[in-house]
Amino acid sequence: MLTASFEYKGTKFEGISEGGIRTSIICPSLDFMFDFGFINPDKIHIGKILLSHAHLDHSCGIPYYVSQRSLRKLPIPKIYVPKALEPKLSQILKLYSEIEEFDYECELIGLEFGDRVELKPGYFFKPLQSFHRVPSQGYTVYETKRKLKKEFSTLSSEEIRKSKEKGIDPTEEIASPLVSFSGDSKIEYVLENEDVRKSKILFMECTYYCEKRDVSRAREWGHTHFDEIAEHASSFENEAIVLIHPSKRYSYRELNDLLRKKVPPILKDRISLFLPPKS
Repeated sequence: MLTASFEYKGTKFEGISEGGIRTSIICPSLDFMFDFGFINPDKIHIGKILLSHAHLDHSCGIPYYVSQRSLRKLPIPKIYVPKALEPKLSQILKLYSEIEEFDYECELIGLEFGDRVELKPGYFFKPLQSFHRVPSQGYTVYETKRKLKKEFSTLSSEEIRKSKEKGIDPTEEIASPLVSFSGDSKIEYVLENEDVRKSKILFMECTYYCEKRDVSRAREWGHTHFDEIAEHASSFENEAIVLIHPSKRYSYRELNDLLRKKVPPILKDRISLFLPPKS
């Protein structure tokens, strides 16, 4: 299976995203993937799934993933899901375990919007409200650094050391949004979430690009149309915008042609399609 890849300032992503077919975007360096809607055995080692919603093109690979990790005796994976999905997905995995007559081991974690989850030192993520037809959420991953608090900036190193000995932390955390993922959502996911607009990298669902499906039809089904992105072009502060989830109504050539013809100048150097090479 041909997959797409994207790299920005040293952060690499790989995977595939086709509307109604499959979506999974992997960040190897941070050991997580956004959604798991296709089965690719060589990605079983990735330890965390951040699931946006339960439509099968985004979630159907999860039972296989859990089963394979159990069979291979890999560490128990963590699967983060919208809170409303947790009990139902738990039932599904339990039934698959019974069908296979094999114990499934995973940590299924339902999240509320805004919950903070640590990824690894220097990184955490939060689920943010998205706007689809079913319970859904997008995700923003943050990069953190420690910075000396303003009130300590004029002190000597010796004075700072003494403060530390007294249990006073002279530093504070500075968090900046690194990458956001919309899952399937109307454009409000961007317009109503400042951290999404400010993320260095934005993986954004854009299912429709022309009159084959107009804006009203896209919104009816909880999706984004490229005409809406063009209309709100000035709202995007991202350094890189990667469009995912195109309808299979379009060939890859059509998508490239439509993007080239319709992209506003303000977005031209920042926007791209998440497509396999030579497409």
